[in-house]
Amino acid sequence: MTRFVRLLGSLQIAVPLLVAIAAVLAWGTIYETRFGTAAVQRTVYQSWWFQTILGFLALNLAVAACERFPWKRHQTPFVLAHLGIILILLGGILGGQFGIEGQLVIPEGQAENILQLSRNVLVIRHPASNTTQVIPTDFETRAWIHEPRKTILVPAAAQTLRLTVNRYYPDAQLHEEVLSDGQEDFPALQVRLVHESQEDAVWLMSQDPERFGMSWGDAHVLFLEPKDVKQLAQWLGPATRPSHPRGVVSVRIAKVAGNHEIPVPDTLGTPVPIQGTPYTIIFKEYFPDFLLTEHGLTNRSADPNNPAIALTLNGPEGTDPHLLFALHPEFPMLHHRERIIDAQLRYTHDASASLPPNAIALLRREDARVAAVLTGAHGQREVIDSLGIGTSYRHPWLGYTFALTQYHPKARIVREMTNRSNDVRAEALHLIAQLGERTEEAWVGLRESVELKLGGEPVVVEYRPAQRELPVTIKLSDFRKQTYPGSQMAAGFESDVQLTDSQRGLVLMRKISMNQPLKYRGFSFFQSSYVEGPVETTVLSVRNDPGTPLVYAGFLIVIGGVVSLFMLRPRAAHVRPSRRRVGVASS
Repeated sequence: MTRFVRLLGSLQIAVPLLVAIAAVLAWGTIYETRFGTAAVQRTVYQSWWFQTILGFLALNLAVAACERFPWKRHQTPFVLAHLGIILILLGGILGGQFGIEGQLVIPEGQAENILQLSRNVLVIRHPASNTTQVIPTDFETRAWIHEPRKTILVPAAAQTLRLTVNRYYPDAQLHEEVLSDGQEDFPALQVRLVHESQEDAVWLMSQDPERFGMSWGDAHVLFLEPKDVKQLAQWLGPATRPSHPRGVVSVRIAKVAGNHEIPVPDTLGTPVPIQGTPYTIIFKEYFPDFLLTEHGLTNRSADPNNPAIALTLNGPEGTDPHLLFALHPEFPMLHHRERIIDAQLRYTHDASASLPPNAIALLRREDARVAAVLTGAHGQREVIDSLGIGTSYRHPWLGYTFALTQYHPKARIVREMTNRSNDVRAEALHLIAQLGERTEEAWVGLRESVELKLGGEPVVVEYRPAQRELPVTIKLSDFRKQTYPGSQMAAGFESDVQLTDSQRGLVLMRKISMNQPLKYRGFSFFQSSYVEGPVETTVLSVRNDPGTPLVYAGFLIVIGGVVSLFMLRPRAAHVRPSRRRVGVASS
């Protein structure tokens, strides 16, 4: 009777726990359909209260099993089942608290060892005080709250920076309007492009390194601003053959007299000495058509539409990294980065004097007119001295039609952000920064950064996924996608990668496919997705779950309990005592 009461007491605890877990799982399924897997994991499955429920259930099962100690032979299935379930629960708790899960986004030919985690953070940098603060956020887990009113205090030298997030849009949409009433010189024009049934109207800004040009079909559409009359004459004149295909870097060092010109070599990564000086240059990467994406630096194409060079200047003082643009020499000065070596570097490329093939190049003239140079694939050229607003022109070799619809020498860009739904698709935050009596506000999207100019003390705020450094580096050597015959639908995709473990001095060459992950040092690398574009990019899901061995062991023990149940039942039937008939003997 006592054992029955104890069993009933344990069931009174276990049943509410099981009902609570079932209710949470049902709610989590609904929550996941609205806000995604990452949000439900942080909000529900990895939360302290859900882990506590699982812990109480494991404790209840352990107590129920211990109350029957010492165990009899016929209780083996009961003990194994309880032990297996307890191990599964403990494995889930261990994985939820200490597991690592994220993504590696690797363009082809590049290497990566920084894992992007599922949660997001705000990174606040104050260069004047040399302070950086990383703030975890949970806006996406409560996507229906559009006014979080979260305030962050960041020590900044003698004052305190007060940063407030007063708007969160989970599905933000940017509306941009280009006006002509700007106060500073900032040329912008709108061009309409038409080819067969396709038509687009796009804005180009000649002084913006990211928006001065674009690819449209087979055409390179550019809005260029010559630095002088000579460069304009070169653009409008006949095509010239480049003397240095990759361009030339000019270096002027304060401690050394003279200007040194160094052509960009074909072989990168080797120190190039600056003659007569203790300084060297290491050319890291050459970008013929530079493009900055959310995944890093890459090339839009192999044509020299936006030449850039990444290098390091090395000397007795130390090492300085540089990223130089041929068409935008002012770009490095916009970031006011402090340098160890007092030097001036400039990158020139023949693309600044010549134009790429299949181009629609719109050129700003000093007399407020816009000229156009149309180039073909084999050096053909056609020059339009002055474009009329609204007049349509035809590219003679591509057959595309274009028209200049608006032109503003002093443009002003007005951006407005709206929210479309509560689905987490394109996150954006509205920030208000206060430093003393100075206030500045701006919008920042996920994987973007914004500079808030608080007087003479700018503050850089970045909203991005949290990051974690892996103990290994993964380089994507080749990416392949197989499609179903007669369609563009992916039937499978796989990546050839090179894993480098510098701690152990090990290099492995492996293939990762949809059903063939790479496992190394407790990490599993799964082929998750890919990003199409000029440079193929693979997306690898990475997981390190310390609770996995316990979960696997628990499942095996539960299976062993089920097997033992069928093995012991017949034997138990044979040893069951026979019933004795009790009655009154007849006389």
